Amino acid sequence: MGPEEFYYMDYLSRLNLSELRKIRISSLEWVWKGWNSGTIRRETIISLIPYQSLTTLLSELESEERYEDCEVVWKIMNEIYNENEKRTENERNPFTNRGMEDW
Repeated sequence: MGPEEFYYMDYLSRLNLSELRKIRISSLEWVWKGWNSGTIRRETIISLIPYQSLTTLLSELESEERYEDCEVVWKIMNEIYNENEKRTENERNPFTNRGMEDW
């Protein structure tokens, strides 16, 4: 681990859950804008962001009544993922042979 990695790991370890969620939402907004502008491919998004993690995030945001943030997650879920990509519960990571919930 280099000094830069240590700095970011130390920084992230000090953040609480709500701050990490804000970072995640802002990252998803960036992904959404990149996909709309054509700078990020659909396949890249699907391979890096499991659909199951988006459904979990959406339910957490709904329970906290953060509906403005729900809109971004909902757009990504409905417009980028098709029906085949939404069925990821039984898929396995080819490198670890573990389920998608571990990604």
